Amino acid sequence: MRVYSPALKHQMKDCILAVLWPKRDIFKLFKDCSIPVAALRKIEDWEAKGLSRAAMVDQVFDTLKNQPDNGTLHFNILLELLSSWSYFDDYWFKNQQTLNLEEAKRKVAALKSAKSDVIDVAKKRADDDRARTAAREARHKSLEEMRRDFQLVAVSKKTPQARGYALEEFLGKMARYFGLQVTGPFRIKGTQIDGTIKYEGENYNIEAKWEHRSLSDEPLLAFCHKLEITMHGRGIYFSVNGYTPGTLWMLERSGVKNTVLFDGEDITLILNELITLPQALDAKIHAAQTGGKFYIHPITRGSKIQS
Repeated sequence: MRVYSPALKHQMKDCILAVLWPKRDIFKLFKDCSIPVAALRKIEDWEAKGLSRAAMVDQVFDTLKNQPDNGTLHFNILLELLSSWSYFDDYWFKNQQTLNLEEAKRKVAALKSAKSDVIDVAKKRADDDRARTAAREARHKSLEEMRRDFQLVAVSKKTPQARGYALEEFLGKMARYFGLQVTGPFRIKGTQIDGTIKYEGENYNIEAKWEHRSLSDEPLLAFCHKLEITMHGRGIYFSVNGYTPGTLWMLERSGVKNTVLFDGEDITLILNELITLPQALDAKIHAAQTGGKFYIHPITRGSKIQS
């Protein structure tokens, strides 16, 4: 499911080019927004590759949209940042006059308006069968706070390990918001477990990673195997930047099938109220138990493993 249309992405590209001039600033914007290493590598040698400013933006957007998660998380981070942009460097707007201040402000305002329109339409499709009540207003306020918390973690300068800890705390808060029982980190026979989520009477051990690149096979397979030491061990793995094709290939062919996978797209869909965490869990667990599919889109229920 693609939340961000080509038209909205085009507006985002125009906005980037309207507010930033030096290529190094464009590169820094993407890096600060936690864009995956695979996308950054395509533009880091922009001079040697002869990339224009527009070509740099195109390369990153094309790489993101071709990811299994459709780049949803990172488009969301960029959209949040650009639609509230307020810094216009005098050197480029006044001294050099390479950028037009009125045009830049107009494009930021247009993007802010388009963001509201797109998200509102998506929410309406998801909310058609749900009554709008006073409780929903309170729910929206809490989700808005969680969206802000998540955005702060996303653009922070934390190390991957520190960001992973922050993600664990955030996921616990989100699970409790949806009425799920959560425990904190603990150890079993010397093995660290990030915590558990109780769903439909079953306890699921959780692990959370926020690396700058897709997750490799070693930590995921290690997590799956350490679950085998527990009674009816089941797991939920959160990797914000997804998983490498090799990791998914290894897990698919492994005899260990006790873990369902979440990525940044799943978290974004939940925060934008297109699906709830319990609904996402139900879809993923059902797919794993009935079809052996451990990595699916929670709304379309299609496999996210590319053949």
